[in-house]
Amino acid sequence: MSIEAILAILIGIIVGVSGQVAYLLLIDHEMMKESKGKIKELQQQMKQLQPGSEQFKQVYSQVLAENSKMMKQSFKPTYVTIVPFIIVFLVMSYYLSVVPISTGSSVNAILSGSVNGTLSFSKGCVTISNSSNLTIVSANLPQSFTAKINSATCTAFLINNNATHNTSLSGLIGARSTVNYKIDNLSIAFSPNPVIVGTLPFSIPFIGNTINWFWAYVFFSFVSSIALNRVFKHYKMVS
Repeated sequence: MSIEAILAILIGIIVGVSGQVAYLLLIDHEMMKESKGKIKELQQQMKQLQPGSEQFKQVYSQVLAENSKMMKQSFKPTYVTIVPFIIVFLVMSYYLSVVPISTGSSVNAILSGSVNGTLSFSKGCVTISNSSNLTIVSANLPQSFTAKINSATCTAFLINNNATHNTSLSGLIGARSTVNYKIDNLSIAFSPNPVIVGTLPFSIPFIGNTINWFWAYVFFSFVSSIALNRVFKHYKMVS
């Protein structure tokens, strides 16, 4: 499991726990408990009254007032946590959505252009489909390959129309987005892999069979939040 996947899980747990801690500390649980008791009593009174009567309307308005008080209390943690949680999510979406390209990693490479020649890389710094040399025919482009990055310092060479061209693949290591290089009429695009936390034995609609950073974050924040809430309720720390 990559460090990005581990961070997505840990941050999800931290967010879930911090949300419940904010709920514990910021809400007046005594007031919430009293309001719930009042609402229960008022609802019992309403059962004894004729719907539409003046007394029924008065009791019902008291129920609404108590509900309004409880709702204002319930939103207190949201007012405090919403901005930090949004910032955390935005930072995660940038830093944890993909695994940065590194030496030893395999990434997707797409070749496109109008070329009839041979592509190679200095000292085998990059291998495409397990080969350091690739014969390219423009009629077969564009094509997608698996590229393995073997060295941080790398130069790509292209022999096309009996002429040799080259370009340095600087900026490839550490890239978090697709990096494009141009060699004569050939374009090479390297794309980092998305963060995959786990693979399911079945497919879920709209998700598929892989769990990315987002769903791992949602799952672990939800589970940790529910679990801590159950603990607080067991020890009667929250209403």
